[in-house]
Amino acid sequence: MSLEQLRGHVYWLTSVVLRTDLQPSEAVIELSSEGASATLRLVGIVHARADLADPDGGFVAEVVVRELPQHGPWPAEARHLLHHHENRRVLQWLTVTGPSENVEILAEEFSDN
Repeated sequence: MSLEQLRGHVYWLTSVVLRTDLQPSEAVIELSSEGASATLRLVGIVHARADLADPDGGFVAEVVVRELPQHGPWPAEARHLLHHHENRRVLQWLTVTGPSENVEILAEEFSDN
């Protein structure tokens, strides 16, 4: 199931796996809803931050993936990430927010299948 198919459903963050031993590095985020799940994969990790209060997974209020351009201005809310940008490629910025869960990953590629 894709991220788009989860729109409008209540879902939970069930796992976040960062693999820095792979070349390129990879992050896999699992979301689940009643009877459905989605796997988000980011490749070529540039930055990752996770604040996870509940080890069993928590309710997710919002999942947003934004494309940050190679050239041109980035959104104001992404300015804290500018030092990771080198004008060589478009970057994908994933944020997962909830009452107790916050994940932010900046990567070269994103897929949700």
